[in-house]
Amino acid sequence: MKLLSIASLVVLASSASAFVPSVAPRTCVSLDAKHANNKAAKKANHDRPRKSRPSDINRKPTEYPTFEKPPEYTISEN
Repeated sequence: MKLLSIASLVVLASSASAFVPSVAPRTCVSLDAKHANNKAAKKANHDRPRKSRPSDINRKPTEYPTFEKPPEYTISEN
């Protein structure tokens, strides 16, 4: 009985080594990406309109009229 249990243990140990991954030395160079690819953003940037006229390039910012904020609460004496 003891011989049978030892033999089954040896067979089990030898078959379990088939499921352990073997570590092989890496001979190839890793080609991982260093930067993200511009996909939709690259096309949108390519198709955007360029400022080619001097009037567009040297345009001043729009001056909007000043807006004074009205008081939020008015105090009335009633």
